[in-house]
Amino acid sequence: MDKECTWIYIGENDPGTVFNLLQEMDSIHLAGRSEEWKSGQALLTTLHPQLALLDLGEGEEGLKHLAKWSALFPGTLFFCTARAARPELIIRAMRAGAREFLLPEGEADEIYRAIASARRWLEGGSGRPAKAKLVRCFGVKGGMGTTTLAANLAVAAAHYSPLRVLLLDTKLQLGNAALFLDLQPRITLLQILENLATLDSARLHSTLARHSSGLYFIAGPENMEEADMITAEALGQIIELLRLEFDLIFIDSDDHFDEVTIRALDEADTIYAIAQLDVSTVYNLKRTLALFRRMGYEEDKVAVILNRYPQKMTDELASIEKSINRPIACRLPFQENGVLIESINVGEPIVLSRPRHPFSQQVMQLAKLVLPDQPVETTAASRSGPGLIKRWTRRKE
Repeated sequence: MDKECTWIYIGENDPGTVFNLLQEMDSIHLAGRSEEWKSGQALLTTLHPQLALLDLGEGEEGLKHLAKWSALFPGTLFFCTARAARPELIIRAMRAGAREFLLPEGEADEIYRAIASARRWLEGGSGRPAKAKLVRCFGVKGGMGTTTLAANLAVAAAHYSPLRVLLLDTKLQLGNAALFLDLQPRITLLQILENLATLDSARLHSTLARHSSGLYFIAGPENMEEADMITAEALGQIIELLRLEFDLIFIDSDDHFDEVTIRALDEADTIYAIAQLDVSTVYNLKRTLALFRRMGYEEDKVAVILNRYPQKMTDELASIEKSINRPIACRLPFQENGVLIESINVGEPIVLSRPRHPFSQQVMQLAKLVLPDQPVETTAASRSGPGLIKRWTRRKE
């Protein structure tokens, strides 16, 4: 965005560090300020700022106005701060509609990152974003290439769009998505759960492992025996927190149905059901889709992906679609030259190393389905080096 971005300050306290840092930035212009909550709405109404910084003070009155204004002024992104930035205040502010909660003692780089992210949203004409969209990659049996697809989709979305993208590995015992990205996990789901009450936005973003594409990553528990500590309820709490921090979340998951798996499926906005062309897999696909219908999922929530699809079998597509009673959303081509295996072995996603490869092109088309109204540029990238079943037929309340 080349044009100047306007912002205002509303708060009953004297402006602090965050205010001073924003005022020093050349790319944004302070259009007005109010030291009273009562006159803040008039300021929003007359100035129509792109950004508003609210100093919540002790919290209650500021939170009340934040919830009201975020609904009344959807074209304004609301940032919050408070000298007493208690964890519960941060969580309540994000739930009330805050785009970011900026800590007074936070690093200047973190504040600049938040402003840059907000300006990208405004430049794209998207206005104030909702909570993160969650995409679940689910193989209808083992060996469907779920992790390969999840990793490449997430990297593509992070690299070719301005969104804040996260890949979450919920294969709690045998997850290995980190190897596909050549990343050393810095924090696990279990560590997030243990620090849920005190984990703030700045600490979370600074702690997460990050890929060169810009993708954030969270691994499952380090030790296999710790998998049982991540319950369905715990996963729901973690996802609720992460939805407030990111724009798009991809989940790589196990291929069986238990309470944790089903909770993640319920939470998902889009489910990619991944299958391939053999009798047993198509049979599992039909059973899985039937279960999803009994669970109450809308048809447009689930998209069927055929992986390793032979180019010479296009005549079979109609019969497969008739068999499962729904269209195939995407066919990922069969690979005979080992290029995918090579990319996995060196931890270098193929969408970056070989963006013109047929598999990469199909992944990019698939990524666009979950990147609404986002500019996606797919220019070539250079290589960077080596790298429960208690409930079957009803939805959760």
